[in-house]
Amino acid sequence: MTPQLPAYARKRLRFTTCGAVDDGKSTLIGRLLYDSGSIYDDQIEEIRRATTSTDGLDFAFVVDGLKAEREQGITIDVAYRYFATERRAFLIADAPGHEQYTRNQAAAASQSDVAVLVVSAVDGIRAQTRRHLTIAALFGIRAVIVAVNKMDAVAFGEPRFDKLSAELTALARVLGVAVAGIVPVAARAGDNVVIPSTAMPWYRGSTLLALLECCDVDREAPQSLRLPVQTTGRLAGGGRVSLGTLASGTLAVGDTLCGDPALPARVTRLWQAGVEAETASAGDAVAVELTPELDIGRGSILMRPAEFLLPALQVRARLLWLDQAPLVSGRDYDCQITTQKVVAGVSRIEGIVDLDTALTVPGAEQVAFNEIADTLLSFAQPATVAAEEPTLGRFILVDRQSRRTVAAGTVMTVERHTGDLPWQAIAVTPEARARAKLQKPLVVWFTGLSGAGKSTICDLLDRRLHALGRHTMVLDGDNLRHGLNADLGFTAADRVENMRRVAHVAALMADAGLIVLVSLISPYRAERQRAREVIGAERFVEVFVDAPVEVCMARDPKGHYARAAAGRLANFTGVSSDYEAPEEPDVHVTSDRMRAEDAVQLILERIGSARPGRR
Repeated sequence: MTPQLPAYARKRLRFTTCGAVDDGKSTLIGRLLYDSGSIYDDQIEEIRRATTSTDGLDFAFVVDGLKAEREQGITIDVAYRYFATERRAFLIADAPGHEQYTRNQAAAASQSDVAVLVVSAVDGIRAQTRRHLTIAALFGIRAVIVAVNKMDAVAFGEPRFDKLSAELTALARVLGVAVAGIVPVAARAGDNVVIPSTAMPWYRGSTLLALLECCDVDREAPQSLRLPVQTTGRLAGGGRVSLGTLASGTLAVGDTLCGDPALPARVTRLWQAGVEAETASAGDAVAVELTPELDIGRGSILMRPAEFLLPALQVRARLLWLDQAPLVSGRDYDCQITTQKVVAGVSRIEGIVDLDTALTVPGAEQVAFNEIADTLLSFAQPATVAAEEPTLGRFILVDRQSRRTVAAGTVMTVERHTGDLPWQAIAVTPEARARAKLQKPLVVWFTGLSGAGKSTICDLLDRRLHALGRHTMVLDGDNLRHGLNADLGFTAADRVENMRRVAHVAALMADAGLIVLVSLISPYRAERQRAREVIGAERFVEVFVDAPVEVCMARDPKGHYARAAAGRLANFTGVSSDYEAPEEPDVHVTSDRMRAEDAVQLILERIGSARPGRR
């Protein structure tokens, strides 16, 4: 007789549950655990105390552990639960079905091998059913087991099951997900969960547990060696080590690795989980000593020279938008890919995924909460990515101001690599141009509401600098909309693009040695920070021209507020569009309490140009 393996040694299947709210996901998992003997007596007693209905135990409470979940009768957090049978070990990620918790569904899918899609026989396929299956496919799940639940509510009818089976199979085919089985269940009573149902003699297939036990859809692990470096350290006796989790491939002492093909190094020592070893496999926490030592740190990806990936500058990506504020093209975010963190700009929204057809519908100007979109992302710094490798193909986007995670996505294709568009070297440097003008180039960026006095102070500063012999140029927002930005309106996306263009023009003018004065409402903090980075923090001065909106409306020098009030100017800042005031401007001018001349003197003191240059 073959001895039974201990639970920890059995092959483990990681699966997540998904589907619309109230389709019975938590009840199904609770019943699965109960009927498989995976719940302790004290847990059963706790569930009995929590159950308020009179028709037996409420098995949803097995995984709905949060107090708020039990009070509301919903799943909020992802509930992880381990159990094992004689044939296999399992790790369940029970994810919520409500739209506001879609990010939890994405997190669960990214860590799972298989999805159990629960569909109510009564309600059928709903929008959230499609969304969850699309998210599962987006984050690498390639097989799904479908549980058509609440069959007791449709009199255990075979026609209803057959109809839903055909619809679900068609949807999975469009998304590229294999269907490992479709089983009719009544989770509350336990029909076809662990024990075959006597109420559905027409169904001759496997139970849900049997399908899980025999499911063999392990994700294809990439064979190429990828070691994202998390940190580096020093050995007590000298020597440098790089630490990280081996994402794919196998590693051995004597292997040659590199972060750059021009700088290969040999693995002279290897540790696995703190213990010196000769080899390591994907998923192992490792430390490596390389000879010669390489100057690498967090974010570097160690690879074999023959498998080196040229860093990318632009990718097409499909992402799930997780923020209540919509995504608009042109905005920058911090992009986290393995241990790499780069600034990524959404260059273009290519379309929204239609959950009914799974096709991308072009023409969207923004992406709303919970929508899935195809986008073009441009990286400010090179990033090592690979569409076909899960570790290097998945990312999150983080808002640079609030630090909220606003999106999760996958790379579909790499559109541009670092070597595709090399910089053309220019012999005359910005420093040489500045020396010729005997001045330090600067960009003085005036921001504030319309009517606050930006243009007035900017013009006066321009005249003072000119009188001092300085070489200046003014970029006024209204004037630019007659030419460079004539094609832009006042939507959030257009304002972001407006600021992007002006920032790059100002940077080029500063490279030419000029002092550039930008007068622009520039209502968004994120885009002002982006302008600072494009231009260079050392030559960027943010001037906040501050005045109450009531004062600005009373002044209304260009008639903008009157037109906005009459409905002839949409999305006008201060009336129908918000202004995000600077939190720490370089210069703060209160124009309702300060003369323009005094404001100019304050700015001159800040930029150090009050004295004329020696000519």
